Amino acid sequence: MNTNPSQAAQAEASGRLPAHTSRWLRAARARRGILLASSLGLLGMLMGGWSAVEAATTGDDFNDNSRNSTKWGVDRVVNHGVLTERNGRLEYTSTAGLLEDDAIRPWILTRFPVTNDWQIQVDLSNLSHPAGPTQVNSMGLKLLSTRDGTNEVFAELYSSSLGAAAPRTGFLAELDAGDTRVASVDREGGVGVTNGAMRLAFDSTNRVVTVSYDLDTADGYQWVEQATFGVGGSGGVDGNSDWDLAATDQFSLYLYGYSQSQTLTSGQVFADNFVETGGVAPAGGASPDPLGNFHFAFPTNNPALVRLLSVIGNYQGVSPSVPARNYNLDVAEDESGRLTALGTVDGFVDSTGSTEISESIGVIRTVQGEPAARISGTFRGTRDGLGASIRGRATLPVEWVDLGGGTNGLEGTGSYSSRIGGIPLSGRNVPLHLPAPPGAAENLKKDWGLQLEITRKRIGTKDRTVASARLLLPNGDTVAYRERTVRYSARAGYTLVFTRGTNITLNPPKLDRRSSITVKGFQLTQPNPALQEWQPTNGTVRYRFLGQDGTARLTDLLGP
Repeated sequence: MNTNPSQAAQAEASGRLPAHTSRWLRAARARRGILLASSLGLLGMLMGGWSAVEAATTGDDFNDNSRNSTKWGVDRVVNHGVLTERNGRLEYTSTAGLLEDDAIRPWILTRFPVTNDWQIQVDLSNLSHPAGPTQVNSMGLKLLSTRDGTNEVFAELYSSSLGAAAPRTGFLAELDAGDTRVASVDREGGVGVTNGAMRLAFDSTNRVVTVSYDLDTADGYQWVEQATFGVGGSGGVDGNSDWDLAATDQFSLYLYGYSQSQTLTSGQVFADNFVETGGVAPAGGASPDPLGNFHFAFPTNNPALVRLLSVIGNYQGVSPSVPARNYNLDVAEDESGRLTALGTVDGFVDSTGSTEISESIGVIRTVQGEPAARISGTFRGTRDGLGASIRGRATLPVEWVDLGGGTNGLEGTGSYSSRIGGIPLSGRNVPLHLPAPPGAAENLKKDWGLQLEITRKRIGTKDRTVASARLLLPNGDTVAYRERTVRYSARAGYTLVFTRGTNITLNPPKLDRRSSITVKGFQLTQPNPALQEWQPTNGTVRYRFLGQDGTARLTDLLGP
């Protein structure tokens, strides 16, 4: 072989070096490395030992064929992606479908400090054969900022047939900040790499992450630099982003597998020999992307919280008027809190001659932290055979009170003007005492709940944290809110806004423009990282539905 070593070194650094030449150069470097290490070792013994203390090294060779819960957290799975330890390695498998599949395994034994140098590496193998315009898969390392989980560096070995006549494999490194791809470097595409390794190395002085790869681990590790990314705003050759890192911050590390539209079976895509040097004990604080299902329910025994309720139902009884009249009314309430009554009242006939009365009778609103019925309406027709025109309004806090004599009901004030048989009658700010008809207490429902789901999902070429919600209204209806991308901050938590949901209880489902949920400062903690269970610790929620609104601390609404 007649290869100029200096030319080969330049070609290798640029990622254009052929595989066989790269192995020759690596072997030469390995021999020089062994001689240098031996010389340094002899010198160290003569001087009485090394003067520097090496950083601690930990890892996992996956030879026990089971997830070590002291090292790895519970996998975060999207659709059909699966990570399984077997055959002495960590395998990624999936079932074919139109959806994208993911499985992400968090390394929890250590985190990686901003103030010290460290490095992480893993062997990667890909023997898959993507075909068709939509098939692609990859496996690799993902480094995330604990300050903002949308800031990440990832390095992977991929195999893809996207937009190509034949599948290609290669190493991909990318720097992301928020929803923006800052830099992406693809190397060795088309060479046909089936096994190799990737490494992340951090220079704490310049806050630069260097991504390197090895084309073939059979002859040891000879790293080829692929990309350098500055996470402190500068220093990277291929891309820079200011992650706003404090000296006390730590990075989190994940191993992941990904696929799209492809069935992957055991032995096709896998990782092995994970090693990290320089990691430290997790210092606590928020993880970059707290996930889970969280149920919030209105506590019926907490009078300090604003109640929102439904008054839908059938009301039957005898009016307190003189003379007393039997009535049978069905009350409906729309998404804005407007009330409609349909039914009969003894002696009343509307202008069409029907005894079935259908009238808009007002709205429910929150007044000074309490639900209140603002009753208003008009009637034209006859009462007891005499022409009748009645207009009235009243405000009644929807709260049962003792009217005396053991009778519960509503108290409020109202005004009215009427003309019955040509005789005018009116009153202003008249005290009202309305006894509760039988069964009315069961009609006033204030129980409601919020089911919140936060998960990871592949959107385009990136993993994103998404949140969706279901709101259970006091009337029994469920409003579903579609997924939306969210971001978590260790300082501010999540901000979640859900509007324009769909009432899925109705047939057909109907858009609900009035109900909304806004969550601010939603922060979570992880008491036991091994279980990957998150617990809300802070946040406020503003809830609006059925024409009413209230605000509460999230922790006051935690359900069982």
